[in-house]
Amino acid sequence: MVRITGPLIIVLSLLLSFGGFAAPQDNLPHIRVCGDAIDWPPYTYVLNDKARGYDVDILEEVFTKQGISYDITMTSWSRCLRGAKNGEFDLALSASFNVRRDKDYLYTDWYYAITPHYVYSTERFPNGLVISNVKDLGQYRVCGNHGYNYSDFQLSNITRVGHSVHDCLEQVREGKCDIYLNWAEILHAIKEMWGIDLITDELVSVAVPEMKPHKFYMLISRKLEQRHELKRYLDQHLRTIRQRE
Repeated sequence: MVRITGPLIIVLSLLLSFGGFAAPQDNLPHIRVCGDAIDWPPYTYVLNDKARGYDVDILEEVFTKQGISYDITMTSWSRCLRGAKNGEFDLALSASFNVRRDKDYLYTDWYYAITPHYVYSTERFPNGLVISNVKDLGQYRVCGNHGYNYSDFQLSNITRVGHSVHDCLEQVREGKCDIYLNWAEILHAIKEMWGIDLITDELVSVAVPEMKPHKFYMLISRKLEQRHELKRYLDQHLRTIRQRE
């Protein structure tokens, strides 16, 4: 059953009956999950009012197929983080690591990694940019999305300018930002899945040299009584899935 709770909030209820099929850990409750409804394909996205993506496939494998019920709310990433922190949600999907978050949530083991990119305009920089490592980006006006964690880029001058990739790229086109940070897999999926090619005309997307892929995790709410049991359970399954792939 799908409930529409707002323009950006879609709740997909997966309250399924499994008869005598016992959950692997009896004390795990119904899990309330949240994900980013904006610009995070192929990992989480909304299609025909349903949550889709790699994250949902994993939830089906580790929860539904094991007899554990869950529901997923697709909303803004900022609300997802707030909700997981205050106990409205038990689990937030597709989060990168930083020290501050580590105090507010329990991190699972990582389960995928993506390639850091920077985007710039050739109208502003017709000869391109000479970037040999991520530190070279620091000499420019660097922009990113509201609510996103960019600590893996190790830059201190990142200004949040938009809630979507499109919004941020418009800032680059208008000359309000020199560089926008994102990830290759996200930009590619937006084009392949939705037919929206955001890197057009004067925009160029380039991999950050000498930078390893960024790892992503799930965040468990510290308000959840069974948080440590859930972490142990997820870590075991996520490691198995990662090794398999």
